[in-house]
Amino acid sequence: MAKQVSFVKKVKMGKKGDKNIKDKGQNSAHHIEEDGDRTPEPHVCTGHFQTDFTELCRRNNMAVIPPVVPRAHRPPSPGPPEAQSKNEKGKGKEDKNKQPEPDPESVLEPVEPTPKSYTTKSKFEYFKPTVQVEQDHPDKQDTVTEVIVKGWKIDEAMMTVFKQCFVSMEKLHTINFWNCGLTGETLSLLASFLPQCLNTRNLILDGNPVKEENFHLLINTEEIPVQNLSLRHCSITDLGAENLGKALGTTQTANTKLLTLNLNGNRIGDTGGQALAKGLRMNRTLLSLSLAQNSIGDVGIRSLADVLSKFPLTHEEVVQRRKLISEQGAPDRKSPPPSRRGDNRPGSVRSSSHLGKDAKRDKTPKGKHTKGKEEKDDKKGKKEVPKKDSFTRSKVSLATICIVSK
Repeated sequence: MAKQVSFVKKVKMGKKGDKNIKDKGQNSAHHIEEDGDRTPEPHVCTGHFQTDFTELCRRNNMAVIPPVVPRAHRPPSPGPPEAQSKNEKGKGKEDKNKQPEPDPESVLEPVEPTPKSYTTKSKFEYFKPTVQVEQDHPDKQDTVTEVIVKGWKIDEAMMTVFKQCFVSMEKLHTINFWNCGLTGETLSLLASFLPQCLNTRNLILDGNPVKEENFHLLINTEEIPVQNLSLRHCSITDLGAENLGKALGTTQTANTKLLTLNLNGNRIGDTGGQALAKGLRMNRTLLSLSLAQNSIGDVGIRSLADVLSKFPLTHEEVVQRRKLISEQGAPDRKSPPPSRRGDNRPGSVRSSSHLGKDAKRDKTPKGKHTKGKEEKDDKKGKKEVPKKDSFTRSKVSLATICIVSK
């Protein structure tokens, strides 16, 4: 009987243990499901472009993640052949005296070495989307200075990824998006985070025709640090040129960061040329403007030529300029001290020195008085012509304008 009781207890204990194991398994599975439902923490960019870019693309569930590769450079030209040592030259002279029998193998043409000026790749690998980078140190990911994207579309999701990466890159100074199918939305998104890229100086957006032509967003604020902007072959018309002219300068504001602007190969006409010339009237910073391969005629070229020489300011420009000068000099100005001339004092207060001067004046000959009066009368007769405010641009800013008309 005792053996049967102990056996029954063991069976009961085993059943309880199985229940505990099952309960634990259910609880662990429940916790795993809860962890799966939680949203992952946002990725914090560290400035390592390759790591951050790959991780952000993966989190956005992108079907294709473009690899980050170093920019290809032309291989160096081969140097001169190494000079032979003196011993080898001496052996060569001894060998000339001996005339060994020619081997049949040596008579054959020598085998050319494999060329080192190019490398072969698999078919269509060149056309696969990649992100090319320039680095100060190839072994360090945080030394990326240039990011080049060529020939594949950048949509809003990809531009958002670039936004998160570029902001944390301290040494980035050049962004090159060539033929990337930019739109008005992606361009405005690019302009929104450029102020946070403090060291970005060069922006190249060649081959990106945008229907909205909102390229002026890239230079319309002083917070954007871009100094060199290239917009070649972007199908910019007179509308886009007018917006760019307003961004370059008006009577109220003027861009003080941009140094070079390249507008080659667009569709700018006389109206756009006049708008750009109007924007250059108050801009004192731009050094180079390229308008080659546009449709600018004689009227637009005349307007641009007038800006390069000394030109009179309009009434509105004069008023605005004087207002700015008065605002700048207002805190430094001081009220003039009260007049302390003796003529304004009462007669009893005047000192003897003043009385002596008056006596000397009376003793002066009459001829001198008459001459002085005549000279004053002559001066009064001549009317002083007020000088017009003018502005010379060639001394300070625009150094070169490249224009090719129709």
